[in-house]
Amino acid sequence: MSDSESSYRAAIASLMATGVSSEEIFQSYIPAVSAYLGELWVSDRASFVDVTVGASRLQGLFRDKGGQASAQWSDRSIPLGQSVLMVVPQYEQHALGAFVAADNLRQHGLWVHMAIGLTREELAELSGTRRFAMIGISVATRNSVEKTIELIDYLRSNANYMPPIVIGGRAVEADPKVVSKTGADHAVRTAREAIEKCGLSSVAEALPFSGAI
Repeated sequence: MSDSESSYRAAIASLMATGVSSEEIFQSYIPAVSAYLGELWVSDRASFVDVTVGASRLQGLFRDKGGQASAQWSDRSIPLGQSVLMVVPQYEQHALGAFVAADNLRQHGLWVHMAIGLTREELAELSGTRRFAMIGISVATRNSVEKTIELIDYLRSNANYMPPIVIGGRAVEADPKVVSKTGADHAVRTAREAIEKCGLSSVAEALPFSGAI
């Protein structure tokens, strides 16, 4: 949350200099920092602006990582022939969990497309133009459940093609039965669980996961 645009990258460089791997940073440290930002916001120890700046920088790290690794993951993903659409709905303000989940899905060899802030009409058109093997929807809070019900109902009624719909996020952790409310096919807590429930192929035998969709 520093005013300096380079200080958070310097902190990461210092971590790596002590032997912390890039994988640990993305799988453990960044989700932990994200949770800490949330705690600061809830306890009134950080302003909305500070938390927004911190979250956007964390998301930027995942975007950078995705760009650097695109060739590597496309080489591994194309033979599987499976693409996933990761949706962060318009009504969701928390996108970091979806970036963490997308990164984990890519490490399983899947090709992940991010859909952030699209209208339900745009999502229906997008799902009909590409043969996605799964649609993942990030549901961060209980307040989002009602709107997710409406979104899923619209997609099922208007999309020409609809793969299995999976929901994940803090709302799932708070209420495991949320899937029955939303009309999704599955509610999951990990990327591997999503892959297994949708019957998708994976190139990873055992991948630790510390984030949620």
